[in-house]
Amino acid sequence: MRLIAFALDLPYIENEENIVAIINEKGYERNEAIRQDYEANWKQKRREFALQTRCITACFERLFGYMNTRDCKKITINCMPEVPVKSIKKFSGGFYEVQTKFCYTSFTKLNDYEKKKISLDLLMAGVRQIAKAQKWDMAQFEQVYEAIVAAEWKNEWVWKKPVSSPDKKAVAHVFLHHEVRQMDIYLVICDKNGREVVKERIVSEEPDEWVYTQHLGEIKWIDDRKVALVNKNKDRTLSVNYS
Repeated sequence: MRLIAFALDLPYIENEENIVAIINEKGYERNEAIRQDYEANWKQKRREFALQTRCITACFERLFGYMNTRDCKKITINCMPEVPVKSIKKFSGGFYEVQTKFCYTSFTKLNDYEKKKISLDLLMAGVRQIAKAQKWDMAQFEQVYEAIVAAEWKNEWVWKKPVSSPDKKAVAHVFLHHEVRQMDIYLVICDKNGREVVKERIVSEEPDEWVYTQHLGEIKWIDDRKVALVNKNKDRTLSVNYS
């Protein structure tokens, strides 16, 4: 089995005061009151945390590639206010979960740069626990960690191979910049000497692969001076000109 995926999660913590209030007000059974509390007070917070940390976990995945393991393909680090007993949970299908101490309120007060640094530290804290228990060599993990730090926690890369213009005088590529709050997609044109002559942001989207990858279909030159990004459904074309 190959380890290829990493995630930070904010597991639901029951709020007894909220649950009792819902039971008293609505007359619900406890299980339904818990569900109502989760939907009203936790679901969106959990979603935002996943999105705001995804730029780092996705960067880690991209640089990590894969590692052969006996039975693990994804590691989820559950970030919680208290971790009385550190434990590793294994689920069928190759999913591992581990807990690490974390204060969400403090996280919300950080700027985006600080959030990226904390996200990487949380990820590594969880990975180190599992690696120690499984007797994995940490070298590959540490190399990725150092690469992200060296890149100043920026997750940016070129998508697919550059495409030459019909007259071979220019080359275009798509440049992706994944941040805490958004994914920016650029069309970039370089001349035949490799000099960047156009860099235009054409999409600013939610930082979620299920959302932004819908824009990534193919790079297509319309003519010698215009290049376009066609979406996956082939029903939207965004173009820039090269003069």
